[in-house]
Amino acid sequence: MFRHSLHKLLRGLVLALWGLAVQADGMSAPQINYILHCQGCHLADGSGTAGKVPALKNAAGRFLYVPGGREYLVQVPGTAQSALTDCEVAGVLNWILLNFSETELPADFIPYSTVEISRVRPHPLADVSAARARLMAEISAGTRSIPTNLSGKH
Repeated sequence: MFRHSLHKLLRGLVLALWGLAVQADGMSAPQINYILHCQGCHLADGSGTAGKVPALKNAAGRFLYVPGGREYLVQVPGTAQSALTDCEVAGVLNWILLNFSETELPADFIPYSTVEISRVRPHPLADVSAARARLMAEISAGTRSIPTNLSGKH
């Protein structure tokens, strides 16, 4: 029992020291949450894995141009079912948009709020692939209203 308690104490100490080192390195809480909860699938640079995990880089902001796209980013399983609080989800989504997709954001972009996440998150998507396909078709069809610098080639 003592050994188990000591092991838990040491593990907690290591995590606390890692957290201090990360903060000293200038990382924000949303960035840390991205690393811990999103990076495993979407990769460090947000590029995803072709055919398996959608890219966030030069892409996530495009969803904000079509009806339902903003909600989609909250309702995908990785977001809707994450262990993060609604406040943390808002922070991570805003961090993703500003760091991976800033040039794709609408000029009138309004950051996600905890209230918005709390309202949308309890309604996860039943068919993520169908919702994504529909939104991608709308994004492609509406390219005239999306700024020309959104080609994804920067």
